[in-house]
Amino acid sequence: MLAFSRFSVVRGAQAQLMLAVAICGLLSLPAMAEPPKPVAVQSLTAHKVVENTTQRVMTIITEAQSYYDSDPQRFFSEIDIILADVVDFDSFSRGVMGPYASKAMYMQLATADEKKDFKARMTRFSSTFRDGLVQTYAKGLLAFNGNRIDVLPATAERTEGASVGVTQHIYGEAEKRYEVQYTMRKNSAGEWKLRNVTIEAINLGKVYQGQFSSAVKLYQGDIDKVIDNWSVDPSASEPEAGAG
Repeated sequence: MLAFSRFSVVRGAQAQLMLAVAICGLLSLPAMAEPPKPVAVQSLTAHKVVENTTQRVMTIITEAQSYYDSDPQRFFSEIDIILADVVDFDSFSRGVMGPYASKAMYMQLATADEKKDFKARMTRFSSTFRDGLVQTYAKGLLAFNGNRIDVLPATAERTEGASVGVTQHIYGEAEKRYEVQYTMRKNSAGEWKLRNVTIEAINLGKVYQGQFSSAVKLYQGDIDKVIDNWSVDPSASEPEAGAG
């Protein structure tokens, strides 16, 4: 599938690393043990949100090197706190499910039991999706030990309009540079929240939606089987040639 072939350019351990930093590290101001400076969230620019969060994530990574082997769950919990604080998993997972979580499909259901099952599947997938992100990308973050992240300065072009684009360069092994594009938008409370991430021209939202759609075809429309076999790493759940 197109989504899988495009993902392959940053797949494997390096892909896990890039996605970890993009999704876990740069979404918004996290809730951390160390309290943030007393600055109103509404007063922060989108670029400042990204910069502040990067600093806090790098602190987590550094500290985890000393305890991860003996207490990995502590690290997973730290990442879970960040994600829970800044990601609307219900909305994110509904977007991944696409038409299979749409209001139109819900309204077509004839019975109360069918509608109840529909909502239950959405809730279950949201939980599965969240658990997968935390476990997979928390591990990827550990591989980022000491690498460099640069947030490019804001430009007039990037700061106009309802959405703001923030560009970041992430340096991996051998100083290889990856470009990450963040689309930020204010919520009703005036807080900048991440709306989309593109890594090396790969749109993550579209990747996951394509993965879910392909899995629905693989399991012949059985959404429960799709959820049971879901992996947040598209390469891990890519159907083998001849699978049907």
